[in-house]
Formats: sequence, C-alpha cells, structure tokens
Amino acid sequence: MSVTVSRPLRPAALACALLACAPFAGAVHAADSGDSARTLDSITVVAEREPGNFDLDRGEIELTQASDLSDLLSNESGVAVGGGSPVAQKVYVRGFEDTMLNVTIDGAQEPAELYHHQTRVQIEPEFIKSIELDAGAGAATQGAGALTGAMRVRTRDAFDLLRPGQDAGFLIKGAAGGNSSKGVLAGYGRLSDHLGVLATYVYQDGGDYEDGHGDRVKPTAFEHERAQFKLSGVFDAHSFDLSAEHLDDTGTYYERPHMTNFTGRYILSDHQMRRDTVSYEHRFDPEGDAVDARFTAYRTRSSYENRRNTTGILYSWGEQTSTGMDLRNTSTWDALSLTYGLDYRGDRLHARQQATPPPFWGRTEQTARVFGAYAQGRWTPSPQWTLSAGLRYDDYRHEGKSGVSAGAKNSEAKASPNASIEWTPIEPLTFRLAYSEAFRGVTIREAFFSALYTHRGDLDGEQADNIEFGVSWEKDGYFARATGYRQRIENYISAVYDGGAAWGYWENIGTAKVEGYEAEIGKRWQRMGVSVGVWNSDNTFDDRPLNDADLGLGTSIGRTWTARFDWQPASQHANYAVRARLVEDERNSIAPTAPDKPGYAVVDVMANWNLLGDDRLKLSAAVNNLFDRFYYDHGTYGYQAGSGTYIGFPSPGRELSVSLTYRF
Repeated sequence: MSVTVSRPLRPAALACALLACAPFAGAVHAADSGDSARTLDSITVVAEREPGNFDLDRGEIELTQASDLSDLLSNESGVAVGGGSPVAQKVYVRGFEDTMLNVTIDGAQEPAELYHHQTRVQIEPEFIKSIELDAGAGAATQGAGALTGAMRVRTRDAFDLLRPGQDAGFLIKGAAGGNSSKGVLAGYGRLSDHLGVLATYVYQDGGDYEDGHGDRVKPTAFEHERAQFKLSGVFDAHSFDLSAEHLDDTGTYYERPHMTNFTGRYILSDHQMRRDTVSYEHRFDPEGDAVDARFTAYRTRSSYENRRNTTGILYSWGEQTSTGMDLRNTSTWDALSLTYGLDYRGDRLHARQQATPPPFWGRTEQTARVFGAYAQGRWTPSPQWTLSAGLRYDDYRHEGKSGVSAGAKNSEAKASPNASIEWTPIEPLTFRLAYSEAFRGVTIREAFFSALYTHRGDLDGEQADNIEFGVSWEKDGYFARATGYRQRIENYISAVYDGGAAWGYWENIGTAKVEGYEAEIGKRWQRMGVSVGVWNSDNTFDDRPLNDADLGLGTSIGRTWTARFDWQPASQHANYAVRARLVEDERNSIAPTAPDKPGYAVVDVMANWNLLGDDRLKLSAAVNNLFDRFYYDHGTYGYQAGSGTYIGFPSPGRELSVSLTYRF
C-alpha cells in the first residue's frame, strides 16, 4: 500500500515516474466511467484575498500530503514554520510567533501556551476542511486579543464525505514516507435525512528523519494519535455541529524539544502533549435578511508533561482549560451588512516546574476571563466604493489563586476600533486602505513560566495597531496584488529574570514593531494556474531586530520568494503541482559575531490520481525538498551565541510520501 524512499531518489527519475502515472489513471477511468463519476477536488487561487491572508481548501491539503504544520503552511505568503519534530514546529506570521494569533478549531478557541520550547498549535491535517488566515490586527470579529490576526480551522463532517445517494461509508488510508507511517480510519453515515455522524481515528508513527546531508537527525521520532466524533444536522433554517476531538503527541526529546542541546546539555526527556476539545455550533438562517445567527460553545483542555528519561523525575507539567461561547448575528439591508455579537472565555491553569535549582521549584493555579462585545459593518454605497468599520470592547480579569503569583490581580477593559475603505476606479483594479487596533489584557501566559515567574498585579494590557495599504487587479485570468503594512504592539508582556528572592517577574518590557510587504502575480486557466510571490517582514523590539532568542515574540526571517504551479489534465481525475520557496540570507542579530542566517531554496512536487474515475480509490504522492538541500528554516532556533554552535534542528532532506485512500 505504501512506499518509502528516503535518499537515492533522483529528480529526473521522480518526474518520469509521476508523469508515467498520468496515462495509467486516464486509462483506468476510460474503463470505468459514467454519470456518477466525481472529479478530484480542484485547487483554486482566490484572488480577492489580500496577500498574507489565505484560504486553504481540502484539495490543497490532500495534494500536499500534509502531515504536520510545516507541510500545511510553509509555502504560504507571510508564514514560516520552524524545523524539527511536529511537537517542535513553531509558526510565525509576518515574523511574529503564533502566541499572539487567535486560533480556533470548529469555532473553539485554542489559547493555551504550554512551553516556550515547543509548538503551540496542535492540529491534525487529515480531516481539515479548510484553513483561513487573516494576518495582522483586523476586524472586530477576529475575537479578543487577536494582536497579530486570526487562524480559523474547520473540520469535515459526514455530509462532506458521503457521495450523492450514499447513506453510509468508510474510509481507509495508509501512508508512508520520510521514515514515518500513518494509518487513517473513518466511518460516516446518515442517521436520517437531516442528521449525519462521523467517527475518525488517525495514528502516525514518525521515525527520526534525515537532513539534506543524509545524516539522521535525533531525537525527532514521535507518535501521534487523533480521534474525533462529529454529529451534524441540516434542517430548513437550522443546522448544527457537535464535535469531540482528542489529540495526543508523545516522544523522547531533549528537555527543550526545539533544540538539539542547550549550552552543551544533552538531557533526554519523555514528552507528551494532549488536547481535548468539545464544541457545539448552531446556525439559524431563516428567510429574510434580518437574521443569520450563529452560536458557538466550547471547552478545550490542553496539557503537556516533560519527565527525565532516565529517572522519571518531573521536569515540568501544565494543564489549561478554556471554556467559552460566541453569539453573533448578521443583518443585511440592501448595500449594508452588520455583524454584531458577544463572546466570553474563561481560562484556568494548573502548572508545576522542577527545571530550576530546588529552591526555585514552583507551582501555580491561575484564572482569567475575558468578556467581549463587538460589531462590524460593511457598506457598499456604489460599485466603486466599499466602507467597513467595526468596534469591539473587551474586559479582562486575571487572578493568581495559589502558588507562584498567589493573590496577584490584574484587570483592564478597552475598546478597539477598525476601519477600511476600498476604491475600484475601474472594474479590474481595487485599492484598499485599512487601520485597526487590537487589545489583549493580562491573561494566562505560558504554563512553564507561570510556575516560575511571579505576577505582582501591576501590568498593563498589550495594545496593537495595524495600518495596511493594498492594491489588487484581476482580468481574463491574470491577477496581481500587493499589500504593505506597519504594525506596533505596545506594552508587550514577558517574563524577566531577577536573580533575587524570586526567580523573576512578569513585566511590560517594551514595543514590538513590524514593517513589511507582500506581493503576488499569476495567471489562471481552466485547468492550470501559475503564480509568483514575495514577502518580507522587518521585525524589531525597542528598535533592535528580533532574533531567535526572542521566544514567544518572534524572529527575523529573510525575504521569501514563492512560486506555485498547478495542472489538471482534461480527464479531471488527476492533479499535479509544484511549490517552490527561496529564502534570502538574513542578518542574525543574536550576537555581534553571529553569522548571517543562510538562505535556501526548496522545491516540492506533488500529484494525486483517481484510479477508478471517482473518489473511491485515490493514489497520492509528494516529494518535499526535491533537490535534497541542507538548510535551517529561519523559523528555527539556529545559532547560539554562548556556545558558538547551531543548536536548532536542520530541516528534513528529500522525502517521498505516498498514500492510498479507499472509500466504500
């Protein structure tokens, strides 16, 4: 069912092998065609979205053979993903780390920050329906505390998987590549004309990968499990989704999972990350324009544990539970639409750390809540003009219940406005100017540091403002678009070492800024598309460039060029694609004597085929890093000044992934 090729594969041989499969897929289709045949999901480029804002659909996710965050996001404009095992992959949007990005899965917020040496975003690509990213502080509907934007993940339901006329079905998938293997099972069906149920299970066994020099990178092996149950209902004016999802990632890594060592310390720890999310979303859209309502309620529990591999002694542990809701309605009057609503989230953290000398071992229990009210309007007085404006008001409360920070209280409320104007002087050409603010009051921060650093109740909330100017043009399949932006984040909160009776304190330490641009040009035909893009972000903190040591805030990433090519043959039962990324050298400000971050170029190729002419049997293949380059992603913690060595994980070398999916 699956094939693994890690080193000897040559580019020319690969290209021949992939192209050779095309007539085979067409021949099989010719022998088994009919009116019931369904085509593969198409890959589309949405020209209306600004650069840096993207919308990944299911077809793109399947085509890339995505198994982790790097596979999903690395080729998107404005995004970088650090290297190493999946548990170590940090996401950067416009150079800022994802700790300031609002992430929701099926409407459920995922706010927990657990450990600054590991990823924060824990998702499984296999049953994702779509991913939307709005970069930068923006609309009031992004949610509370969206300092650098929002990422919304939607998962599939039974109705997405059922074929027309089908009442029940099963999906079996096997995949292998890059010294890892994955198995996927799903069962789905109709309970009635209006109700559908989906149950899924994913297991992945990932081995240590090889870098571009052919060396095995240790320790990067992992085990990943994901299970989900989803009940969906579709009625006349009502629809709903009830979802329960469980993810579990385990592995043996160094005590800092995204570093090979720290000041020469190679200490192994057994590491576990877990997330359990229950969410309910109800939609009510009767006839008429006054009501289009949505209610979401959720509970998310995120936890991690890090124990010494040789002794089993606890290094650190943390668990955060978040419970919340969002109630909104959209009303439309001719050229005006208005979305307004209320949201709430309450968080509770329990954490403990024994990573320091024993006198500073600590634990904490903290609570936080935020209540928000918001409205966002959009008015199109004429075909040439569109005006948008919004306002949200957020009230934050934070309290240390016990342990470190016991008795400390912080509270603050603030309003955040936004406004934008779009002008279309001629139909293919649009200009856009936007200004927005976002506010994040004092809330629960990273679990590990919360058991080590003390709150004193004297913090101000973080305030972001963002201004963007964009232009887009589209005609006869050609498109071009560009955006320039400048954003500030004032009163940034971080943990500061003290060295006295307390290890350190949470403090407002300064102002982070970014100035940058993103641009893309391309052409779409009926069955083919090509585009080239570039993005660059200059991130600073108190007027110095960000570097890899600014954990939780961001880093400096070289100017990045991206290219895409997609082709679907006339049979419409195959897809072929190429993704390329070139990152230029970037000055490394971590130390005056530090070498520059070296640039790199990476090419990925991918294809899939419907072997029976419909979606019952699908073969997919992808080769990442086709030319087997050795490189450190600029989102990886690379050079350490103290030791004068690279302590981050190099990215994987050439990897071939192959999967076979059978639906019946």
